[in-house]
Amino acid sequence: MLLFRHVERYVLDSSSILDGRIIQLFNKKIFEGRVIVPRLVGAIVKKVGGNNGEKTLSSLEKNVPVEFVVDKGNGLIEEICVLRIANRKKAKVFTTSDELCRQAKSYPKVRVIDIRDLYRTLTPIFTPDRLITVRILKKGLRANEGVGYLEGVKIIVENAAKHVNQVVNARVLTMISSDKGSLVFCSLRDGFSDPSRRTRESARNTHHGRS
Repeated sequence: MLLFRHVERYVLDSSSILDGRIIQLFNKKIFEGRVIVPRLVGAIVKKVGGNNGEKTLSSLEKNVPVEFVVDKGNGLIEEICVLRIANRKKAKVFTTSDELCRQAKSYPKVRVIDIRDLYRTLTPIFTPDRLITVRILKKGLRANEGVGYLEGVKIIVENAAKHVNQVVNARVLTMISSDKGSLVFCSLRDGFSDPSRRTRESARNTHHGRS
């Protein structure tokens, strides 16, 4: 007896492709399945986004099957084209378009996933003045910056360049989100959380005390 595994299908509109964050959703296996791109959408992406849009599609094809399909209706606007194909293929739709979300009310069987809402849910929120602990992995672009990662988010700490491979305490200044991810900028706080550093300092102080 053969067992057939259900494969999820996802239709992309031009806004989801041009936004770019769709790549990470599939690269990180948050979503798995088959991606469907209407030919109309592909043409819009090529016209509006140029090489950037085509790069997004190429990156997707490396990690997930991508199928280009043609809607039989002529003169369709993009939103209707995408929703009709999703309805016919029993697929979900990725978008960042308010207009598509509005048009989707006429297609109650189609589930629409708004990437903007999804990322707000998935991305940890680092509010100003929040105190964090992070290991500095490398120097930043500016001479005094140190860079680390926390919960998958890039952390940039002022005056932490000299603390590479150490765990530091920092205070969040601001968080910036874009289609390429989030950046958190922090100021360095006095005091360190690196146990090995404290142990070395304690041993050195004990040695000096005995001498």
